[in-house]
This record gives sequence, structure tokens and C-alpha cells, in this order.
Amino acid sequence: MIRNYVRRLLWLALGMLVSAIGIVMMLQANIGLEPWSVLQQGMAQSFGITYGTASVIVGAAAIGVAILFGESFGFGTVINIVLCAVFIDALLWLGWVPQMSGTLSGVLMLLAGLELLVLGTWMYMKSALGAGPRDALMVALARRTGRSVGLCRISVEILVILTGYFLGGQVGIGTVISALGLGSLFNLNFHLLGFRAAELHQENIAETLRFIRQQKK
Repeated sequence: MIRNYVRRLLWLALGMLVSAIGIVMMLQANIGLEPWSVLQQGMAQSFGITYGTASVIVGAAAIGVAILFGESFGFGTVINIVLCAVFIDALLWLGWVPQMSGTLSGVLMLLAGLELLVLGTWMYMKSALGAGPRDALMVALARRTGRSVGLCRISVEILVILTGYFLGGQVGIGTVISALGLGSLFNLNFHLLGFRAAELHQENIAETLRFIRQQKK
């Protein structure tokens, strides 16, 4: 059991690293960001904080709202918020990913970044240690309003883009590509990987604590 848990933690950490690389590539594509990145970049520029810090604040806020609406979360959710932000800031500081100056090169880097984000999300979800903060928020809103998760996601992301734009976040062709193509990219990758996300139970904190107590007996 312990060995299995260590393996799941490694999947989680690897997923966070791959996702972070994808997000940094999207930032450096320089043609417009996916909705949540628009908000986080705008916050970073307006409040003089790092992108990673903005990511932590947004993730924590999303989980806070989800909890108010009755959603649970796992240790993986907390690790998601913190570890991904650390990886993003570290990669930006190291400067290993160059910033693109042309539209074609920017689109290619954006698409590569989106693919890595999807693969990182698959790795993270495969660990089954807790739903991602934004995913938990969407589910919570859908349950509270009685609307579909897709409609709630679209509504929230429009608000997120507008807020991020007024804070100085970069909106452009990349934002449109991300908004329209990310869902399809998730569906395609999950189909090819034979991964059924909806059928996988994500462990919450209560279940993790119960497991730890059992190991001590």
C-alpha cells in the first residue's frame, strides 16, 4: 500500500512539472494566453507579484468558493496549487524557454504548451489524490446552479478573461485557440490514452487521513 501511495505521489509531482512547463511555454508564446493565465498574468503585473504567487492565490480562491458550495478536496489539490506555482516561477527565473516574436512560432509554441498542459493534467488526475482547484469550482457551480459544467466553465472563463484583461493580462489569438481547442485536446488525449476521468474517484483529505491512521495500527 505504501509503495502504491509513493507511486501516486510521483505521478502527481511529475504531472505538476509537465503542466508547469506547458504553462511557461504558453506564456512565452507571446500571442495571448488561456483564460486563467490571462487573469494570473494580469494579477502579477498589477500587484507586483510573481506569476506563481498569482496562481496560488487564484487556486486557493477557487477552492475556497468550492468548499463554500459543499465540494471536498484532497491533499493533491493543495499540492497542485503550491507545487505547480513553484515550478512555474523556477522555470521563468531560469529562462530556459525563450519568448517567441513571430505569430507562427508563437502558435506552434502555444500548441505544444497546451499539449503538455493536457498530459500533465492526465498525470495529475491519474494519481487520484484530489480534484484540481478549478475543476472543483466548476463542479461546485454546476451543482449549485443546476446548469451544465460546460456552461459554468464558459461563464466563469469569460469573467476570468475580462478581469485579467483589465488587469493587463495578454489576450490575443492564443486566447481564442486555447478557449476553443483545449476541451477537444483533452478529449482526444484521454481517448488515445484510454483514460476515463469521470469514472476515476479522486481521494479527499478525509480518506487520506483514514489511510494514514490505518497504516499506524
